[in-house]
Amino acid sequence: MLSVLSRSNSTSSPSDEPLRVLVVGYNTRHIVCSAKRAGFHVESVSYYEDSDLIKCGDVTHCFRDESPGVITDTDFKSLKALVTGIPYDHAILATGFETLGIPKVAGNPPHLSSFVNDKNCLRGKLESLDYLVPQRFDLEDTPSFPLILKPKRGAGGFRNVLVRDKQHLQRSIEQFHENGWYDFFLQEFIQGIDASASVLSTGKQALTIAINEQLIGLKNLGPMRRFSFCGSVTPLRTSFVRELEEISNSIATDLGLIGTNGIDFIIGNKGPVIIEVNPRFQATLDTIEGALGINLVEAHIKSCQGELVPRARYSRFACRTICFAEHDFYVKKTCEDQNYMDIPQKGTFIECAKPVMSAIGYGKSRDCALNNALHYIETAKKYVGAERSNSELPGDERVSSFKTL
Repeated sequence: MLSVLSRSNSTSSPSDEPLRVLVVGYNTRHIVCSAKRAGFHVESVSYYEDSDLIKCGDVTHCFRDESPGVITDTDFKSLKALVTGIPYDHAILATGFETLGIPKVAGNPPHLSSFVNDKNCLRGKLESLDYLVPQRFDLEDTPSFPLILKPKRGAGGFRNVLVRDKQHLQRSIEQFHENGWYDFFLQEFIQGIDASASVLSTGKQALTIAINEQLIGLKNLGPMRRFSFCGSVTPLRTSFVRELEEISNSIATDLGLIGTNGIDFIIGNKGPVIIEVNPRFQATLDTIEGALGINLVEAHIKSCQGELVPRARYSRFACRTICFAEHDFYVKKTCEDQNYMDIPQKGTFIECAKPVMSAIGYGKSRDCALNNALHYIETAKKYVGAERSNSELPGDERVSSFKTL
């Protein structure tokens, strides 16, 4: 059952406020802060209760669930009931709630998001349009290993498994079943550079504004699954930039996507292969804005109204890295530096291998930006101060919630 806690930073009356934006999702910090920079009054509903989210937003509703990561029909009904009492001009649906049927959604309609989020349906559609996608296999097939076992729906890549042989496949399927995951499929394993495109679309016209490098499974950021998303670098310098832009623009218009959308690729021996389409704001928002100097929420709402912003040029490289917990701990301190984001509150309990916080670095080169971001992460690890128990924290300083993907 879903419950909601609310915090308000608003100091002015509704009549004094500019246009109101409502953001709903598991993680909304990046969208909320971008919307505030654009001058909107921002109210959000989020699973996370990070200090920079609460500081940035005007009103923050943090929901709790008995089954974190599992969104039920009851959760959707509870959120719809909550949203009914919130005045807003534009609603932005983020990861986990792209199919929430509420009025005034700026972006893809729920039925389109549902179709695109279904990896099997999307793959069939893209293949029918002659796009290059990974080969898919049924369990009764006898393909060559290794293969990727992945859920039919999901984001972040943390559930994807690289299976080496039939025995490993059987064990992985059993583990999926133990976790309540029954909709999955096998996919060709493609090695190469993980990339993504950020596309603005009106439904009829599209503009790819950024090509990003996806950071996947970097072990120096902490324990995580092999295919877990752990950050991004913008821009990605590759000889395939023009081809990636053309493919992304074409996919956006072929699918009728609206607003900002992300398209994930692997650049392998055959060139760019389409992995999936994300019909929502991407986790690359921070590096895109940092490298281009644009406001993505403002550009998103304009594209939903039929206007594409002018193409911007990269002014620098931007890198965001996400660190993961080495063990279970309660947060001892918080970070206030502008290079830190997704900052957990003091007393927050974080499980081993779950994300702690993220940092952003800038530079004139890709390596410079990455090294700067990694430096901030290493500094944060010492500053936050991991404790395996919260016995030293007063009761009113403990945060009962915990961070999950």
